[in-house]
Amino acid sequence: MTTAPAKERKDAFMKGGVAVKRSRHATDLIFVLSLFCLFTVLSLFVVIQGADVYQGISREMSANYSARGTVAYLTEKVRQNDRENGVAVKEIGGEPALVFSEEIGGEVYETWSYLYGGSLREITVKRGTEIVPESGQPIMELKELRLELPSRRLLRIVATDTENRVYESAVCLQSAALEVAP
Repeated sequence: MTTAPAKERKDAFMKGGVAVKRSRHATDLIFVLSLFCLFTVLSLFVVIQGADVYQGISREMSANYSARGTVAYLTEKVRQNDRENGVAVKEIGGEPALVFSEEIGGEVYETWSYLYGGSLREITVKRGTEIVPESGQPIMELKELRLELPSRRLLRIVATDTENRVYESAVCLQSAALEVAP
């Protein structure tokens, strides 16, 4: 048999124990929810950072492709047309242009590659046809294109991309000297 003070102590202990348990459950719940929220916020931060990195890499690759691709493209075109009267450096709209000549069915056609309106453009016409710079087909975005002639057999192609990176190539003609228009 328990005495009254012992019973009161037991009742007080039980009430306090329940209160402590409820408080402990609430603390556990708040802790778990806090961890979940922290995990969610950090996950979102990682996803946003990853998207920014991807966007930057994508932009860099695109700009890198434009200038490097232009230099590789023009270098290969010069090599393909390395024959007598096959490659010339002329001007169109005040800009230098590479002109590749080819005879097809008894007619001579010229393919003009030049910079206009922020992009490398190309147009193929019958020799002697007047060319308007904006009529060329845009190929790649480009900020600047320089064609330098250290000698009559050596062509230096310098391309600057939209991010101001410079790429260059030197091509030595084996079959013929470059035709340079005044």
